Amino acid sequence: MNFGLDEISAEGVRGRAAVDRLLPTDPDTALSTARAIRHPWYRCQALTEVAKVLSPLHDSIHILEESLAAAHAQHEPNRIVTVAAWPLSILIKLDRERTVREVESLLNLASTELHGLRRLDALDRLLASVAQDIELRRRIAERYLLTAHQCAGWRADRTTAFRAEQLAKIDLPLAKEILASRRVNRFSKKAVKAVEALEHCRALSVWANSEI
Repeated sequence: MNFGLDEISAEGVRGRAAVDRLLPTDPDTALSTARAIRHPWYRCQALTEVAKVLSPLHDSIHILEESLAAAHAQHEPNRIVTVAAWPLSILIKLDRERTVREVESLLNLASTELHGLRRLDALDRLLASVAQDIELRRRIAERYLLTAHQCAGWRADRTTAFRAEQLAKIDLPLAKEILASRRVNRFSKKAVKAVEALEHCRALSVWANSEI
């Protein structure tokens, strides 16, 4: 029997939902259900959710490697990088060396995506997944800023403004650099206000502590 892509995708959505339901009470069945999902995008996501609750550490890492393999089973560079960000957000806490290697591989893969906005979206997800790591954050930000500079339009404006607002909580200079790299727009105005408010709060905190 032949199955269309839409049917396989719908099956994947149902499979991922089943994994979420099973995890709290039956993680073993949740794992087998995740592995049985044919669509690599949803299999990657479902396996990542299982890895979050697995123990010991070795089992979690093994499942995350399965999840990354599922991500790479796709064909489009932007989709591979985008969904690979799911397991990387967990793997970074368990095996940094493995994460560094995967990030470098994904950066190289992202560079083959010819569509600028798709490349930006993929790098945006990748940046978010490992943002807590200073070195990886800066490594991805180099490509992110270069790609953002090549992308015009409201979608790119929205993507960069949102990421800057989120990054401001952990890396204020990078957030300001992202916003400064683009023309003022309706999305960046909101992000700038949020960044300025955060900067003001931090300044007040420093002043208050110096008065103690």
